[in-house]
Amino acid sequence: MKKWSLLFLFVVFTLSFIGGCSSENIEKVDVFEMESFSVIKKDSLTSYTDSKVVSDFVKAFKKAKKEPGIVDMMDPRYKVEFGEESYYLWISKEQGTIMNLDDTHTIYTLSQSSAKKIYELLN
Repeated sequence: MKKWSLLFLFVVFTLSFIGGCSSENIEKVDVFEMESFSVIKKDSLTSYTDSKVVSDFVKAFKKAKKEPGIVDMMDPRYKVEFGEESYYLWISKEQGTIMNLDDTHTIYTLSQSSAKKIYELLN
């Protein structure tokens, strides 16, 4: 009986530790309008701190689908930063594409519902 109690405590502790490490506590999303890959439009920063909006951004970006191959993209419309992550964003009402600044040879597509949410937040 004591073994089961110890095993149970070990499992609970391990799961809570893993859960705590993998969930980031992101409180703000910064969005910049871009002129080109390297030039941010002057005075274009918009910061989102509403927890629902932040959650929508984070979920949309984390669930984006990786696309195969190396890409060559036109200049991005936005740069999005949250936590320690930075992404370029191309967005319309029907679709969204992101590129992590740490890997500019790979793009990810947002789901149609995520693209619509993000588009509406930005416009």
